[in-house]
Amino acid sequence: MRATFAAFDRGELEAILEYVDPEVVVHDPARTGATFTGHDELLRFWREWLESWEGYRVEPYEVIEVGERVFIAAEQHARGKTTRVEVGQDLYIVLAIPDDLITEYRIFADRGDAMAAAGLGG
Repeated sequence: MRATFAAFDRGELEAILEYVDPEVVVHDPARTGATFTGHDELLRFWREWLESWEGYRVEPYEVIEVGERVFIAAEQHARGKTTRVEVGQDLYIVLAIPDDLITEYRIFADRGDAMAAAGLGG
């Protein structure tokens, strides 16, 4: 997991795809309200998000495995390209990894929602 976050922070998005199922499903209810499917849409999703930021990075500080799911609590840091405002905010991710490849990637702003999605209660 740490290698994927490090690659993301370096902007090496394609390198992450070796850990991601070609039919991955991405759920982003809080920011876009959309669902994306497959490598191409995942890359587009990431690139569109990163367009607004300079120095965007995600630092995981808690990782909990629950069967085939992984709950990740992280802090995201960046500076707005237009506003130049520094941002630091918690982000929660739940991954489904049934056979060593990420098949589902869910993003949450609320810890309780993410924990429930991971099967950890709420």
